[in-house]
Amino acid sequence: MNFDGQDTGLDYYPCTYGKSRTMFRGPRVSLDGPYTVVIGSCEVYGRYVEDPFTDQLAERTGRRVVNLGVINGGIDTFVKDEAIMQIIGGAETVVIQAMGAQNLSNRYYTVHPRRNDRFLKHSTTMTNLYRDVDFSDFSFTRHMLSSLREVSQNRFRILQLELEIAWVARMTVLLSRIKGNRILLWIEDETDRGLGAEPLFVTVDMMQQLEASLDKIVHCNVTDAMTDAQTAQMVVPQADLARVNQFLTPAAHERVAENLVRAVRRVDGMAA
Repeated sequence: MNFDGQDTGLDYYPCTYGKSRTMFRGPRVSLDGPYTVVIGSCEVYGRYVEDPFTDQLAERTGRRVVNLGVINGGIDTFVKDEAIMQIIGGAETVVIQAMGAQNLSNRYYTVHPRRNDRFLKHSTTMTNLYRDVDFSDFSFTRHMLSSLREVSQNRFRILQLELEIAWVARMTVLLSRIKGNRILLWIEDETDRGLGAEPLFVTVDMMQQLEASLDKIVHCNVTDAMTDAQTAQMVVPQADLARVNQFLTPAAHERVAENLVRAVRRVDGMAA
C-alpha cells in the first residue's frame, strides 16, 4: 500500500465544469474542440488510483476525455444537473457507466441530488411497506437497504423491483438527452459485499432494454483484478484503509481502458 508523507493520498486536482457545483477529478479538460465524456461513479473518478482508465483512454485514442465521475454518484447526479447535461450534450461520444440502482430517487425514498448515496427521506409508500422500521436511523442508502432486507426478504423484493424499474426509466431519460455516440460501460464485480454483485440490482435484461438507444455495450468483468496484491498498488490514506477493497484497482482500470479503447475507436470511425 502506498502512502504519501502527509497521509492525504493522491492530488485529484478537483475542478468544476460550467456552472455546475459538482466537483470532478482534474486536471480540467478544455471543451474547445471535439471531446469524449465518461460519466459514472467512483469507478470513473478513479479513487486511490494514479492512472484512471479515463486518462488511459485519452492517451491511447489521442482524444480529449472529460472525467465526469462523481464519488458515490448515481444517475440523478447527472440528469438533475442542467450544467452537466450541457457538457454531456456537447460531446462527440459519451461513455455511461452502468451505475447501481440503489442510489436514485424513486417512489419509496429520495436521495441527495448530488451525493446520491445519502438517504434524505422515505415516502408514505415506504412506510406502508415497512411499518416496523424507524427510518430516522438511516443516513445512507446501502445501510438502509441492507437493514430492510434483513427485516423481510419478501418485502425487500418489492422494493428492489421498484429500483429496477426506476433505473431503466431514468437511464432512458438520460440517453434521450445525449446527442453524440452512446456507449454503456458495464463494469462487473461479482464480489458480494452484502447486497449482491456490482452494479447493485442491475441485470443483463435491464441493460438490454436500453439497446435501441445505445451504439455499444461494453462489458468488463473485473472480479479477478480486485485482489489484495492489486489493492497494494493503490495510494490510500490510512484513514481509508478499511474500505479500499470497494474501489477499482490499477489492474481493473487497465482492463476497463483496454476494452473501452476498442469501442470508442469503432463508434468514432477510427481504426480499432
